[in-house]
Amino acid sequence: MVTKYARRRKCQVRARAAEEDAVKGRGSADRAESRTWWRRLTASRATARAAIAGTAVGITTLATSAVLASTVTAEATREVRRTQAVTKVLNDISVRVNAQDAALREYLATGGTEYRAVQLSATLDSARADLDWLQQHQAVSQVELDAIRGAYANYSRIVVEIMDGTEKGANVYGYAELAALAFAPLRDEVLNNVYRSQQSLADYLEGVDRRAVLLRTVAGLMIPVVLLLFAVCAVVLVGYQRRAERQAEQRLHEATHDPLTGLGNRTMFHDRLGAAVRDGEKAAVRGDAVPGAHFGVLLIDLDRFKEVNDTLGHHAGDELLCEVAQRLTDTCGPGDTVIRLGGDEFAIILPSAADRAAALADGRRVLEALRRPITLSGYMVDIDASIGVSCYPADGRDPAELLQRADVAMYAAKRRNGGVTGYAPGLDGGDASRLGLQSELRQGVERGELVVFYQPKIDLGTRTPCGVEALVRWQHPVRGLLGPDAFIPLAEETGLIDLITAEVLDQALAQAARWAGAGHEMPVSVNIPARSLSDDAFPAAVGEALTRHGVRPDLLTLEITESAMIGDLLRAGEVLRELRAYGVHLSIDDFGTGYSSIAHLRDMPPHELKIDRSFVMKMCDNARDETIVRAVVELALNLHLRVVAEGVETEEALRMLAGLGCHEAQGYHISRPLPAAELTDWLNRSPVTTMAISAM
Repeated sequence: MVTKYARRRKCQVRARAAEEDAVKGRGSADRAESRTWWRRLTASRATARAAIAGTAVGITTLATSAVLASTVTAEATREVRRTQAVTKVLNDISVRVNAQDAALREYLATGGTEYRAVQLSATLDSARADLDWLQQHQAVSQVELDAIRGAYANYSRIVVEIMDGTEKGANVYGYAELAALAFAPLRDEVLNNVYRSQQSLADYLEGVDRRAVLLRTVAGLMIPVVLLLFAVCAVVLVGYQRRAERQAEQRLHEATHDPLTGLGNRTMFHDRLGAAVRDGEKAAVRGDAVPGAHFGVLLIDLDRFKEVNDTLGHHAGDELLCEVAQRLTDTCGPGDTVIRLGGDEFAIILPSAADRAAALADGRRVLEALRRPITLSGYMVDIDASIGVSCYPADGRDPAELLQRADVAMYAAKRRNGGVTGYAPGLDGGDASRLGLQSELRQGVERGELVVFYQPKIDLGTRTPCGVEALVRWQHPVRGLLGPDAFIPLAEETGLIDLITAEVLDQALAQAARWAGAGHEMPVSVNIPARSLSDDAFPAAVGEALTRHGVRPDLLTLEITESAMIGDLLRAGEVLRELRAYGVHLSIDDFGTGYSSIAHLRDMPPHELKIDRSFVMKMCDNARDETIVRAVVELALNLHLRVVAEGVETEEALRMLAGLGCHEAQGYHISRPLPAAELTDWLNRSPVTTMAISAM
């Protein structure tokens, strides 16, 4: 029972804890939702506009209240001054009337002596000027003024009658009661006006006080509202300021970073490189051993990146660029700057590279990281790159010069089929020569400066010639005979490769026709670039050339690289099917070095496979190469394809290939590429059935 109760108690405790956690969670969620609501409210434009409008209304109300208060005060001041002036005048009238009454009483008390008569005469009409002022300034109503004037005139008339009677000898004592009766209304009228004036002022000031209280109440209510609106405006403005700062930071980031990889862009590269040069100049002033006096620049260009885009699509190319960016970032140190300049070009600034050897070592480390395979769209892709290295201050003392020389070194590495190359003064001439070739190549094609050499192939079973491969050369009028590596990449970049392909095909078929006429029916192989497989008109052009030269289609073999074959699978398949329909033979060149897929041998079957020279040349000394060659031969035999081995340079390799079952071979051990005339002589000297093989 105890155990059961304990378990039940634990369950209750857990349930209560879970419920409390749920309540806390809901409370946290409510608080988070409240904070989110408040942030949305303060970030709302409607809130900002309402706060600004309310603040404007509040300030306007306060300003209006202040103006009204000032106006009321000014009016009250004017009213007080007017009332004081009226009261003073009425008081003056009262004083003058009382003085006249006192003079009359003295006059009557003395019996109308001449002295008292003079005093009394002086007081007569003394208040008339004050009464005129009251009328001129409309200080009292006309009725009241007429009453005062009437009473004053009546009193003054009685005083004059008393003085006239006294001068005629009348008894003045009887006039005292008459004077008192005339004076009382005048006095009362003046005093009443003084009272009414004071009462009017009091009533007016009471109204002023009421308005002042109202204005103070309005101000007291508006001040907190305005302060609240000011606070809201301040919050909104601070929010806008922070948002503007974030937007400015975002715009700065976008202006200096590549959107795809997140690396710095060309703008950042120039800024950082300029800063590194300035730091180097300062460090050089302090001393050569100071950090920052030397640094390196790596310029990286991915090899065959276009093939990835054309073969697997731009999304795979973007994925590859992101992977390269990540590998570069992981390989470099915290002080290094990794940049994507654009396309498939990257750059790295190495402030820690103390000399050229350190920069080259960093470049080799980067290249090793890049060469690790990556899977893209189901294909295992080998990445390679060409890296050029320049160093400050040995190779340049300004950013433009350092970048230009790293570019020269990078192109030198590319001409050497990749790797890391440091800048050397001798590389500049080669780069200028390359630029010159670009402008001269089209003219050379048009002038017919292209010549075709032929390298013979032999049947390994009979050791007799069984075909030739057409290899283009450029007979440059100044530079001499140039191999394909000197101008074919330029032709592919400039689009002249189509003209060169047509020219080589035409010369090769014309020579095949001449050999056939001389008794040597010699099959000829022509290399085809990737562009031709995306040209729907190419099969018809090949058929027209065969017809024009009278060459049987089965005597022409078109050699296509694996990467060219899968560049556009749909269109390439259509082109290849049309070529097969013409009867032309197809060969996959350099098999095993591209983006290999057995499916292509099934879907677009060729007639033969050519094993790349990189495997054949070392197969006698390298067991792995020999295994690869054996596997390719067995694959071709099982698929009923002919196998051609290129790069045969020794008799041992020739015998080993024959032993593996390879059908044909070509290479320097058999013959170097020869002009058509020399190869014709070579064929004429060689017995058709028992030809001796010799290195030429």
